[in-house]
Amino acid sequence: MKSNRILTALVLVLLFSAVLMTCALAMEVHPVPVDHDRTDLANGSYSLTVRSADRIAGSNYFIAVLYQQDVYDGERIRALAPGDTVYADDRKWTVKEIVLHPAGEDPAAGVTLEVFTEEEPDSYLVFNPREDGTYAAVINDWIPVTLLGSVKVTLPLGDGFEYIRISSGEEEDPAGEAELKGDLDLFGGDSFTAYNTTCEFRNGGLVRVTHADYPQGPAEYEETLPVPVWKFCHGLRDGLDIAVITGWRSDCEEGSIQVEITPEETEEIRRLAINGMVTAKGSDESVTGGTWFYRFETPGGKHLLTIELYKGMIVAADGMYRYK
Repeated sequence: MKSNRILTALVLVLLFSAVLMTCALAMEVHPVPVDHDRTDLANGSYSLTVRSADRIAGSNYFIAVLYQQDVYDGERIRALAPGDTVYADDRKWTVKEIVLHPAGEDPAAGVTLEVFTEEEPDSYLVFNPREDGTYAAVINDWIPVTLLGSVKVTLPLGDGFEYIRISSGEEEDPAGEAELKGDLDLFGGDSFTAYNTTCEFRNGGLVRVTHADYPQGPAEYEETLPVPVWKFCHGLRDGLDIAVITGWRSDCEEGSIQVEITPEETEEIRRLAINGMVTAKGSDESVTGGTWFYRFETPGGKHLLTIELYKGMIVAADGMYRYK
């Protein structure tokens, strides 16, 4: 009887150890962070969303909101296994099964990973290899992106500007500024999204826009709650963990007044920015003073995010929102 109890205890210890080992080995994969201090929006190629297209006719400008496609470390993606978690489109997915597909006839092109998840999404998730050895996530034909910033584009554009349309997968001959303005007027700026449009800036000037009629991107993008606090506040995601945070109080007569915040308050607001979720609208009330707001900047001084709070809710242009 005693030996049976010892054997049972040994089996339980081994099972418990196996569970601990499995948990310890589970991997969590995030996109490669963006170093915003090194981002040069005046030069480079970016995903593009067009805002304020209605200002073209009267004021000769629009706003280019610039993004970078999320990329993942190739070794970590290839090492994914059931039980691991991966973040795509700011959502956490638990890997249930992985199916490998050759990316092309050339073996050097790499392998695409089709990921089935425990969450049973209504869309598919795959990771495609890129030429630089990283991977890009694809959800329902669109690629998740990270916000980098925005640029005011003044018209007219330079003589060498090219506008390239892609219709039904076929690239048309390059056109110019007049055709871009015509499409923005005909289809509206909202049809030019970071999921179907790219652009190139050179020395601060817009030199190329490439726009496809598909895909449009996720449904109800940035409108469906809950959403991460940093996204709701139109902030930049990467760098919040090491950002310099300052506290401010708004006053109707004196304006913005900087206030001291304790290390504990600093880390509490940092956790809210990184992990908090905006869950629902709590009030239609608008206020012009008496709010507290917190500014996040990179060590190099680049603005990442501002969170404004009032009576335990986040202040937005159309009212107050609850968060958790």
